[in-house]
Amino acid sequence: MTTELEGARLQRVEREDCPPEYVEDYDEVLRTRGMDVMPNVFSLLANSPGAMAAVCPVGAYVRYETGFDDALREYVILTVAQELRCTYEWAHHIAVARRIGASEDLLGKIGTPDIEAEPGEIGLATRYARMLTRNEEISDAMVDDLKAAFGVQGFVDLTVMIGYYGMLARFINTAKIPVEPDLEYPPFNV
Repeated sequence: MTTELEGARLQRVEREDCPPEYVEDYDEVLRTRGMDVMPNVFSLLANSPGAMAAVCPVGAYVRYETGFDDALREYVILTVAQELRCTYEWAHHIAVARRIGASEDLLGKIGTPDIEAEPGEIGLATRYARMLTRNEEISDAMVDDLKAAFGVQGFVDLTVMIGYYGMLARFINTAKIPVEPDLEYPPFNV
């Protein structure tokens, strides 16, 4: 049965409330994320089961099937979360970053010029994430650098990842999805 979340603009949609033709999609979200309980974000997204069925596989792809280093991926996602002030995304992905052993020093630099000054892929990817999220002009030189660092497929995957987490953050912020109470997280860096 659907349940209310304090402050949210939508109700949770539980598996039993999902239309039969979307139950497999609901279950696939749980399977790909390795969870027994649907996170608030996807449960509220399930208010449009077709949107959930279309959107969640993109997230599973960019999170689990690309060739990016796990820590790099989290620095990029956290950059998007901080830029869009998405507390929900920030809370979930700071926990993921810590679980996979991301550098606490670099986590403390998310959203600052210091992380973008990091040499190599980290600085380049986080700068790109910030600029793309802010809809800033991306130069040909930056695209060339991204393709050189990540390959053409990696450039496309990185762009889709930034777009996916930006879209999700905007949905989360608009629907006012609360962070699950068992998550502890620091405030944004800036």
